[in-house]
Amino acid sequence: MTYKMLLVDDEPIILRGLRLTIPWETINVEVIDIAQDGEEAIEKIKEHGNIEIVITDVKMTKVDGLQLANFLYNHFPHIRTIILSGYDEFEYAQQAIKLGVKDYLLKPVKIAELVEKVKLLANEIELEKHQRKKMHETRLRNSIMEQISDIQGGIITALDSSNPTKVYPFISLHQNYMRKINNLSDGKFEEFLVGWEKTIENRLNEFGLSSYSFFTEKNILLTCVYDEERQQMSAQMLQSLKWDDDLALRFIPFDKWIPVENLKTVYPLLVAAVKFLPFTDDFCIVVSDQLCRATEPAYPHELEKKVIHSIVHKEDENVYLLVNELFQYFSSNKFFLEEVIEVCRNLFNQISQHYESLGGKKVHQWDFHFKETINVHLYNSYELLAELFYQDLSIIRKEQSELESIDKQDLLIDHAKEYIHEFYGTNIKVHEVADIINITPNYFSSLFKRKTGVNFNEYVNQLRVNEAKVLLVETPFKVSEISEQVGFLEYKYFVGVFKKHTGMTPTNYRKFRSLQSVK
Repeated sequence: MTYKMLLVDDEPIILRGLRLTIPWETINVEVIDIAQDGEEAIEKIKEHGNIEIVITDVKMTKVDGLQLANFLYNHFPHIRTIILSGYDEFEYAQQAIKLGVKDYLLKPVKIAELVEKVKLLANEIELEKHQRKKMHETRLRNSIMEQISDIQGGIITALDSSNPTKVYPFISLHQNYMRKINNLSDGKFEEFLVGWEKTIENRLNEFGLSSYSFFTEKNILLTCVYDEERQQMSAQMLQSLKWDDDLALRFIPFDKWIPVENLKTVYPLLVAAVKFLPFTDDFCIVVSDQLCRATEPAYPHELEKKVIHSIVHKEDENVYLLVNELFQYFSSNKFFLEEVIEVCRNLFNQISQHYESLGGKKVHQWDFHFKETINVHLYNSYELLAELFYQDLSIIRKEQSELESIDKQDLLIDHAKEYIHEFYGTNIKVHEVADIINITPNYFSSLFKRKTGVNFNEYVNQLRVNEAKVLLVETPFKVSEISEQVGFLEYKYFVGVFKKHTGMTPTNYRKFRSLQSVK
């Protein structure tokens, strides 16, 4: 950065010497003009408007150096002033200090000393500019954050209302976000986000533009370009942001610079425009009044029915052809991604209802992606939603297989129960029933326990005890005779089993029920 300086002295030789013999360019200082008295200096300062350093003599006609310093102190306090004087008087120096003069040097001035003084002033100016810029940026960033978070007051009102700060806002999204981040570790994911921000910041810096970016939500990076000259963003600038290694970004800018306090209104428009991205291959769409969909697409009723029929009837090859056709329909008819999700959710709900309506079948809640909330900013393409759809199809195939397996097992156990109920009064064995339903004894025992909750012997004994209870009450047969009739070969074993299930012996059970009938 070059700092502009004005030299003021009523002696032309001194002015010439100060201007031409000192290598000001070595300390990034440019003598932009000269004046021969304070009055002329004031006019030159007003004329140029960008003077930052003034070196002036004290004794001059019309307006002297101290009067000039007083004017600058009151009207241009940012200008640094050095006074040169041939008078070694404390009164002049004291008055100069009160007027904010940075240095008071005696003539003849040592060139090296003067250059060093000016260099220090230039560094001081640079530091103050940097601090002012940082303070302004902090206020601006706080204002942007408050607008997005809908917080009023505070920093927003602290911005310069006489010269309102304007920004050029745009959002960027990774075009296949979930595919990109799925296999990233936490550290790599953080690198990905930081790299995204830095890419945009660095590319804008190449055009001399300052910016502030932050993620408003997953896969939405808001960038606000701010620049004192407010130069227009160009297609070339946004084009330079498009690709960086494997960073595939798409952009939605607003079509003009706006006051920062309008960001709260504009940001929702940028986000709302995201739904139009799947319709175009362009890397950038601009928010404007013309951004709209010509007609609302027709719901794919017939295609939906075909997909459901193929899924239910396990026509795998036909299913995938129809699903591809369905998503091609979404794309060619410009379905919003939210509408795609609604169609898919309705389709899977109908499939679930079909299985739940089948006689005797109780289908648990299938864990479909499309039964949950899907964020279209994360799954932000037809391709990504199609991947979720195929994953849900895999769930259906798995569930269909399990249901088929469950159906077959239920039939086997039902057949086994029928046989057991008919022949429990005989010396029935596990291998006998397993042979009847054509499975191995071990598999039958395991399957029977899983389906009934009790093992084979317990199930048979319960049937026998239940029948014995009826015979004890309704017939005059002896206990030992009843034991044989219900299938127990040993009387003592029968008594033990009966007592285990009823809490009393067969004889006591008969007496107890007899007393109950008398009452």
